[in-house]
Amino acid sequence: MTDQPQTSADSPASVRELLLDRLDGSDLTPEARSLLRELLPDEQVRSREGRAGPVQLRSITAAGWRGIGPRTTLELPPGPGLVVVAGPNGSGKSSFAEAAETAITGCNSRWEGRRAGDWQKGWRNLHSPDVRPEVGVELAVGEHGEAVTVRRSWFGTKVGEARTKVEGADGSERSLDEVVDSEALELARPFLPYSELGSMINGTLGGLHDAFFKLLGLELLAEFDGRVKDAVGECEQTIKRADTLTAQLRDTLAALDDPRALEATHALSGTRPDLDRVRTLLGGRAPAAEAELARLRQRTSLTGPDLAEVGGAVARLRKAAEGAEEARYGSAEEARRLARLLETAIEHQRRSGSTDCPVCGAENRLDQAWAEQARAEAERLQTEAADAHAARQDVTVAVRAVHDLVQPVPVWLRGETSPLEAVWQEWAQCRDVTHPRELADRVERAAATLDDACRQVREDASLRLAEHDGAWQPAATRLAEWLGAAEAAEVARERRKHARKARGWLRPIIDELRDERLRPFAQRSQEVWQKLCEHSSVTLGSVTLAGTPGRGKVELGVSVDDMDAPAYSVMSQGELHSLALSLFLPRATHAASPFGFLVIDDPVQSMDPEKVEGLARVLDACARDRQVIVFTHDTRLQQAIVHLGIEAAVLRVTRQPDSVVGVETVTDPVEQALKEARDISLDPNLPQGVADHVLPAMCRVAVEAACLETARRRLRDERGLGLRDVEERVTSLDRTKTYVSLALLGDERQHAREAVERICAGGWALVEVFNSGAHAPLPTVEDRRRLVRRTEALAAAIRRSGDSEGVGGVR
Repeated sequence: MTDQPQTSADSPASVRELLLDRLDGSDLTPEARSLLRELLPDEQVRSREGRAGPVQLRSITAAGWRGIGPRTTLELPPGPGLVVVAGPNGSGKSSFAEAAETAITGCNSRWEGRRAGDWQKGWRNLHSPDVRPEVGVELAVGEHGEAVTVRRSWFGTKVGEARTKVEGADGSERSLDEVVDSEALELARPFLPYSELGSMINGTLGGLHDAFFKLLGLELLAEFDGRVKDAVGECEQTIKRADTLTAQLRDTLAALDDPRALEATHALSGTRPDLDRVRTLLGGRAPAAEAELARLRQRTSLTGPDLAEVGGAVARLRKAAEGAEEARYGSAEEARRLARLLETAIEHQRRSGSTDCPVCGAENRLDQAWAEQARAEAERLQTEAADAHAARQDVTVAVRAVHDLVQPVPVWLRGETSPLEAVWQEWAQCRDVTHPRELADRVERAAATLDDACRQVREDASLRLAEHDGAWQPAATRLAEWLGAAEAAEVARERRKHARKARGWLRPIIDELRDERLRPFAQRSQEVWQKLCEHSSVTLGSVTLAGTPGRGKVELGVSVDDMDAPAYSVMSQGELHSLALSLFLPRATHAASPFGFLVIDDPVQSMDPEKVEGLARVLDACARDRQVIVFTHDTRLQQAIVHLGIEAAVLRVTRQPDSVVGVETVTDPVEQALKEARDISLDPNLPQGVADHVLPAMCRVAVEAACLETARRRLRDERGLGLRDVEERVTSLDRTKTYVSLALLGDERQHAREAVERICAGGWALVEVFNSGAHAPLPTVEDRRRLVRRTEALAAAIRRSGDSEGVGGVR
């Protein structure tokens, strides 16, 4: 990357400083450089005041939401690391991902752009109509990991009838903005739902373009380019106005029988009008007379307030004031206090179980009927307070809009002791009035009075000008107006010349700085793509930003076998998902992001085995300094994680009838099967018939799991097979002997007796028992324990054989 000037040893130079540095070293004229410095915007520094700091997820809770009925909590391991939340389709795992997104952002991106009916019908859990819908997350916030709970609950039947409550560890109520930086949430959103993976197919990536612009601090570039473009446009408008006035004035002068008109016609002729000649012609009067004429001309163009605009603003103000009065804003704080009081009383009644009033001592007053009535009243009071607050905001906006219409006394009128100055002063003083109704009445009266006064002054000035010089004077007035426009056009022509040169120099500099700032992200996207699509013929090259915010897009350099191609037309579904991840991860893991977590839903779908393994590596790299939570129903990701030796916590989501969802931690499958077998073997009350059938089957599962682990490692490491080929081999196994042969010999068709006996004496007998299904009776606890110990020894020997030739024995 190009070396950049630094503002300090640790802080890189801002975009503004980089522009000034390049401007100082440019070959532009001093005038063009001065113009660019004049137009260069100030750097906008994002305020971090009030933000709590880095944020991680501790848990996700949902109740009555999507696929989750009774309240269920997904506890998450703390700190950086990879967490895989697995479960079959329909188990409720994606409901947890959507619950986290909805609790923090207030919306669910899965439903954006869909019909309202779909969302209205699908957001509540159908099996738990009596469960109050709620989603929430517990966050670890700041350097010390303060526990903060964000809970969004619904008090009505519509999806919009919800409120978000944020509480600290001590129960204190917090503002969501204090905990979650809303701007960072927009720019470095840590959620990647499956719907966004799919939308890459038809997307223009305009939203991603705008997010990158802000994230990289490139808004200043767009604003700067716009200012320079506007400067050129303003110059052209000024020149065009002068040209139009010239053509009109020539027609007017040609119709006059006056030597001064002829003189003026000659001055306006030619390729460049003679401005000095026009000045001399207009300056033929005495200075005092000319000053009086100038004053009269000024008054002929006098304009007061726009009555239609004022009338509209006043009407809106009165309507807002009426709404505020109807909402009884004065009672808003009282409503909030009463609502909190009722909620506290309800919580007291719920916790204590007592129906006696703790305040007045009345007995049996706080029963269930009272609780329901109090809860309804609390929600009504909250709504009333919210309506009153909104009405007050409307009044504030309407007052500000009216104030904005009130203009101060013109500079040339100040100091005069005239009726017009007094009337205008009364109009200007309206800005000091804040009471809505008083302001509406005063503005309405003052505007009408001032408009009438301005009209009278204009008419009087026009009459006096007409009397002053007959037919020539109107032409002289227009000639004076033209002279001002022509002088401005002369300045504009010179400024336009420098502005065009400045813009021609600026455009490539903007592209250079934009690409320079984007380069680390583009490189990171390419690295992610290479890991995900290592064996793909599609190559992701440059990632660039084109256009400006609101009208821009992300351009992707894609090639197939070194031939350039449109991205979306040549990529498979799995490659499009990989592309979405390649663009999401650099943005979500930006150093400026306060989010120490990522939530990715179902990224494995449509990926072939090689991409799944690449995905595991990518997620592992991200998990070194972030909490990466991946929801998936596809077991291939877990298999790739195990094969690559990646450390990950695996949580399994299960769903029982009526949307009862459970979460359990998944351990080593071999150890898990052995533990379950040990627990069964130690039960002295276990019927022998059950033990004879269940325990051997559990032991067989442990041995076959050890074989699968070893076989996958051997086929990949020793035989060099790809993940797809490995899975085809292991899924074809049908008997314990074939499992053992593939694990120890790399060929399920070979006989593995000698190999088994070499690593575990007496192990082959156990394999034959598992293979045939003919198990000896297990009448005692000691018989059952001996079977488990033999299984444990054989499984351990098989697993060791994947690294070195282990030797053991079956007791």
